Amino acid sequence: MEMFTVMRRQKVAELLEREFQGFQVDSETIPIEEARGRVLSEAIVATENIPPFRRSTVDGYAVCSQDTIGCSETLPAILTIVGETRMGEGTDLSVDAGEAVYVPTGGIVPVGADSICMIEYTEDFQDEVGIQRPMSQLENLVDIGDDVALGDCVLEKGTRIGTQHIGALAALGVHLVPVYHRIRVAIISTGDELVAPGQPVELGQIRDSNTDSLRAMAEALGCEITLVSRIEDEFDAIQQTLEKAVSISDVVMISGGSSVGNHDMTPDIINSLGEPGVLVHGIAIKPGKPTMVAKVRNKAVFGLPGHPASCFIAYKAIVEPFILRDLQGVTKKEFPIMAVSDFQIHVSSGRDVFYMVELRETNKGWLAAPIHGKSGMVTLLSKADGYIEIPMEKEGLQKGEPVAVYRF
Repeated sequence: MEMFTVMRRQKVAELLEREFQGFQVDSETIPIEEARGRVLSEAIVATENIPPFRRSTVDGYAVCSQDTIGCSETLPAILTIVGETRMGEGTDLSVDAGEAVYVPTGGIVPVGADSICMIEYTEDFQDEVGIQRPMSQLENLVDIGDDVALGDCVLEKGTRIGTQHIGALAALGVHLVPVYHRIRVAIISTGDELVAPGQPVELGQIRDSNTDSLRAMAEALGCEITLVSRIEDEFDAIQQTLEKAVSISDVVMISGGSSVGNHDMTPDIINSLGEPGVLVHGIAIKPGKPTMVAKVRNKAVFGLPGHPASCFIAYKAIVEPFILRDLQGVTKKEFPIMAVSDFQIHVSSGRDVFYMVELRETNKGWLAAPIHGKSGMVTLLSKADGYIEIPMEKEGLQKGEPVAVYRF
C-alpha cells in the first residue's frame, strides 16, 4: 500500500510557485460595474491630478492668512467680501490683502487666498466679514494633486478589487478596468456513498457537501466554474471526467479518494493522464493531511480529503493561496482579527494545526472560543466564524494567548 511522503506547507507553496511560474492568464478590460472581486492585470496610474483645482474642505471664507495674525473673537480681523464661488463652477475671483471670498465645501479656492476660515469662526457685517481666529497657510484647503498627483500609481498590478477600490477607479476616470480572465475551476466529487442535496438518502449514504462548499469558495474568488460532477468510485468514469476537466480548466479539485485506502484510486487516475502527475501526496497540516498536489498538462490538480472540514481547510491552506498568488499575482495578504484564546490545547502532531473557532465580543476585545467536533462534522463549519493556525513548532496554545483569527 502506498504511504504518504508528507511535505511541509511552505515547501508545497514553493513547489507550486516553481511548477507554475510560466503559467499565463490572459487579460481583458471590463466595465467598472463588473470589476469588484476581479484582479488587476495592469497597474492603475493617474492620468490627471486629483483634485484638479485647489478646493475647500469646509464652508467658509477664503483669506490671506497674513491678514488674520493676532485676531480673536474679541478683536476680529475685518475683511472686505468681494464675492463667492459656486459648486461646480469656475471662478475668475481673486483675493488680495484685506479681502475675503465665500467658498462652499468642495468649491474652488480663488487665486491669492492661502487658507479657508470655517464659517463658525466668522461674523458677517453686510459687505465685510470678521475673522475670529488666526489662520495658518493651507488650512482647510486641498491643493492641486494633494490626493493623487499625475503619474502616481494608485493601484498595483495584482490588486484584488474590493468595494473600497471602486470609488478610487471612478474618481480617476477609469471606466474600463484591465483585469485577468477569471480562473477556470472544475470540481469533481467522488464516492459511492455520495448523494446530491435534495435527493433521498438511503442507509450507508451521505449528502455531498464538499461540491457546493468548494464551488462557493471558488466563486467568492471570482473564479469561473467550468464543470461540476459527482461520480461513483469507478476508474474509467473518474478518468474520463478528469480528462475533460483538465481540458477546459486552469484548476481542478477532486474531493475524496486522496487517502491510502484500497479503493482510493485518484492518484493512479491522475498519473494516467501524463507526467509529471502527482507531485505531493501528503501535507503536514491538520486536518487535511491526505491532500494531493498534481500537475497535468500544465494544469493544477488538487486531490482534497472527503471529510468536509478537512476539505475546507485543505482548500484554504493550499488551493486558495495558489489561485490568488501564483495564477494572478495577488500579493496582499488577508488581515486577520486579533483575539484572545478562550481555551488551552496541547498539540504534538508534527503538523500545522488549523482550529475552527467562534468569535465572542467582550468589553476587552474579541475572544476566540473552540468549536469541538471531528473533521467530518458539519457542526465545525456551520458554527465557526473562522480559524486559527498553530504552527508545528508550537507545542500548543495557552488560554489568554493572543491569536489571529482568519474569517471565512
